[in-house]
Amino acid sequence: MSRPPDPDLWQLSVTVAVADRDAVSDIFEDHALTVSTVEIAPDGSLWQIDVLFEAEPQPDLLTRIPAELDFDLAPLVQKDWVSESQKLLPPVDVGRFYIHGSHDKPHPAISRHDLTIEAGRAFGTGLHETTYGGLLALGDLRKSRKFDNALDLGCGSGVLALAIAKAWGQPVIASDIDVEAVEVTRENAKSNHLAPLITAVHAAGLNSRALAARAPYDLIVANILAWPLVKMAPEISHALNGGGVLVLSGLLRTQEVMVRSSYRLQGLHLKRRYTIGTWAVLVLGR
Repeated sequence: MSRPPDPDLWQLSVTVAVADRDAVSDIFEDHALTVSTVEIAPDGSLWQIDVLFEAEPQPDLLTRIPAELDFDLAPLVQKDWVSESQKLLPPVDVGRFYIHGSHDKPHPAISRHDLTIEAGRAFGTGLHETTYGGLLALGDLRKSRKFDNALDLGCGSGVLALAIAKAWGQPVIASDIDVEAVEVTRENAKSNHLAPLITAVHAAGLNSRALAARAPYDLIVANILAWPLVKMAPEISHALNGGGVLVLSGLLRTQEVMVRSSYRLQGLHLKRRYTIGTWAVLVLGR
């Protein structure tokens, strides 16, 4: 459904020869919110001037436009700029996972784990290196391991929790300190038909009865920041069962030694690492 025109903002567009560009632009300089010009002919001979007014311009202002020039004037059509920006985000194709917005078609291959995640509101569309690396790690773990009890700590949009549910078909608990992130995770679980497998809870770290009740976990993914990962190393390690796997993301490569050292003290050692740009993802186990 098309959106109605804005009741106040008006836009005027006029095409001019390069020789007239500055003179015509100057007509509106003191009367408009913005005046922009863009070259529309490859040889630079023609330019388009777009003028934005906070109200319908007065007729006497329009009479100052040279008579030989045609122009378009109309109320500015509103746009949902969040939706418009989402359309610019490309799908993320990483291993067996295919992450895309609702404006993109699902992947045609039934072997792919297809997930619809909208940008905005909560962190985690798959585009950021930390989420991308987490998906890479999960994709590789899927080849060799089975997990029955998983936790996505600091879930953001819930993309990693949804990826686990898709790949293993097992229940996942997802937690975040941000109430809105928890709500977004629930919405994403529902829209991807994974709501029966996803339990999203509001919690600061592992401080939650719901999280404690499900522990110990055989898979924990934590895509947060390096310092919280270091601080919570004893709690996270305690929540992991003896043969469990821990996937840590959200840390810079320069912070890797610090994070690895804090978990080595808990008896967890590096099994695999991924580097994406300046970021690192660590897969740890006992």
